[in-house]
Amino acid sequence: MNKMKYLVNMLIAYILYPFKKNSFKKKKIWIVGGNAGELYVDNGRAMYEYLRAKEGIEEYWVINKNSKSAQKIPGKKLIKGSIKSYLYFMNSEVVLFSHSISADIVPYLFVVPLLKRFHKKVFKVFLNHGTVGFKVNHPMNKKTQKIAQDIVKSYDLNICDSNFEKNIKTKVWWQIPENTAVITGYPRYDKLYNVKSSQKEILFMPTWRNWIKSENLKIEDTDYFKNITNLITDPKLNEFLKKNNIKFNIYIHQLMQDYLKNFDNIELSENVKILPADAEITQELEKSEILITDYSSVAYDFYYLNKPIIFFQFDKDEYDKKVGSYVKNKDLFGIQVKSVEKCVENIIKISENNFNYDKNLIEKFEKLQPKFLKYTDKKNCDRVYTEIIKHLKNK
Repeated sequence: MNKMKYLVNMLIAYILYPFKKNSFKKKKIWIVGGNAGELYVDNGRAMYEYLRAKEGIEEYWVINKNSKSAQKIPGKKLIKGSIKSYLYFMNSEVVLFSHSISADIVPYLFVVPLLKRFHKKVFKVFLNHGTVGFKVNHPMNKKTQKIAQDIVKSYDLNICDSNFEKNIKTKVWWQIPENTAVITGYPRYDKLYNVKSSQKEILFMPTWRNWIKSENLKIEDTDYFKNITNLITDPKLNEFLKKNNIKFNIYIHQLMQDYLKNFDNIELSENVKILPADAEITQELEKSEILITDYSSVAYDFYYLNKPIIFFQFDKDEYDKKVGSYVKNKDLFGIQVKSVEKCVENIIKISENNFNYDKNLIEKFEKLQPKFLKYTDKKNCDRVYTEIIKHLKNK
């Protein structure tokens, strides 16, 4: 759906609004969305499923018209950008989203002067799709930077994991208002459980590199592609995986999925598999014994599960220069490696130690955990809901 179609649909909804208003009068409509309407995952999914058990609320999930994830979603759905979705937004009480209100719920409504009042009227909850820590905030588009900042600052609640993250968001990141940043823990952690299986698995989840597209680099020539392929085809690693019957799964970041076909020419062993774009990441995390990542916030999920993490930061100097991290090396809650050789060495070492760190590292990371994860009690959804109700009463 293009921008003009969105504009036409929101204007039609605006025209219909006064005539349909009474039909919404006694309804408490809460709208949830995430991942630009494409996927049913993450914090949005956790809160949506939590809200389905609440009486007196009509909850809706916003999805793209042709999304493959539509069949996974229980309950009521709204098609993103449709007349109905704009109309329901104009009559909603609360909206919750993981990326942005424009990408997930109502495209471009915020920038249309005639309709901005509806943005102000509804109670907006920014759930985030990952803990802020490993990526310093840089505008993806300098032309729209001011608009993006204004949107984030306009949200009524911004969910945080810890005081560490709250300080980043209020003092460094977008410098959001202090009273809107609440420490509840992320809803998706409530769905995380350690799953024991006879089939041992390792998960590799590198994050995206924005400069590959912006600098028009050929993906095969980048350190990103070379290090990923060198790791998953490493002879020593593959021999170890085969000998010990360990599966090695790799998930390419959503924003790098355009390059997925470039990995097709890589000859993989039977123990190595590239996961599809719609893979259930929560399930992959739960059943995996080791996580290998670089700078992905998925590391916090694995940290929550108290399982070993290897930070394979093969391009650390370049990453620090072009992106940066709020988490310093001394506070890294996993083993840092910068070469394929060291990564393989630590995979084998941890695996042979019953998929665990040595004792000193276990103690170190246990002591560090409260700095990044204030709550580990499976009550994050409860806290988010309580904060919403509290703020609604004071609004």
